[in-house]
Amino acid sequence: MNRHHFFALAAPVFWSISGVTVRLMESATEWQINFYRCASLAGFVAVVLLLRYKYRLFQIIRAAGIKGLGAGVLLSGAMLCNIVALIHTSVANAVLLMATGPIFAAVLGRFVLGERTSWRLWISIGLALTGIVVMVGGGIGRGSLYGDLIALVGVGFFGCYAVTLRLGKATDMSPAVLHAGLSGALAAGLIVLISGQGFSAPTTDIALCIMLGIFQVGIGSVLFAVAAQSVPAVNLTLYALGEPVLAPLWTFVGVGEIPATATFLGGSILFVALLFQVLTDSKSARSDT
Repeated sequence: MNRHHFFALAAPVFWSISGVTVRLMESATEWQINFYRCASLAGFVAVVLLLRYKYRLFQIIRAAGIKGLGAGVLLSGAMLCNIVALIHTSVANAVLLMATGPIFAAVLGRFVLGERTSWRLWISIGLALTGIVVMVGGGIGRGSLYGDLIALVGVGFFGCYAVTLRLGKATDMSPAVLHAGLSGALAAGLIVLISGQGFSAPTTDIALCIMLGIFQVGIGSVLFAVAAQSVPAVNLTLYALGEPVLAPLWTFVGVGEIPATATFLGGSILFVALLFQVLTDSKSARSDT
C-alpha cells in the first residue's frame, strides 16, 4: 500500500471521532461546540495554506473567487448541521444519514451540471431513501426526529457543496475549507451571542472542540486532499465509508451508546446503497479506460 492510499484510509478514522468526542463533553452547547470547532479549523487551515502557498496565498484565495466562498459557506452549513444532529440524535443515525451526501450530490449534478444519471444511480437513490425513511421513522418514537431531520438538511448542504466544487474544478478550491471554518465560526458565534449562551464553557470541552477542529476535520481533510492526488475518486469514496462504520463503534466503546433497531435496519440499507453506488462508479471508471 502506497502513502496516498494509507492517507485515504486514515482520513475517515479521524472523521469518525466526532460522535464520541461530542458525547464526552460536559456541558458545551451545540453552538459553542460549532464556534470553537470552526474557529480552530479556520486557524489550522490558514497555517496549512500559508505553509503550502507562502506569498501566493492571497492569489490562490482570489482565484477560487465566489465559487470558493460559496462552497465554503455550504460546507460550513453541513458542518454546523452535523454537530446539531449529533446532539439531538444517535451518533449512528447522524453519521449514516450524512453519509448519503455523495448520492444526493449525484442527483444535484444531474439537474445542475447536466451529468448523466444511470439506472444504477436510481437504484442507489431508492435504497437510500428507503433507509432514510426507516431511520427517521424510528426516530419519531425515540424523540430524535429533530436530529434526524437536521442531519438530512446537512446532507442537502453537502450535496450543494460537492456540486459547487465541480463548478470550480478548473481552479484550486482548497480555500473553500478556510471559508467554511470562518463562516461557520461567524454563524455559530452570532447564534451564541443572540441566544445569550455566551462563550464560557468548561476548559475540557473547549479543548475537545479545538481537537475536533484540528484533528477530526482539519487533519482528516488534509490527508484526504493529499490522497486525492493519486487515488481514484471511486476508491476515495469507498475508503470514506469507514466513517459511518467506525463512528458508532467508537461511541459504543467510549460511552456505551447502542443504536436502536431502526438504526441497524435503516443503516444497513443505507450502507448497501452507498456500497452499490461505489461499485457502480468503479465499473464505469474501468469501462471508460
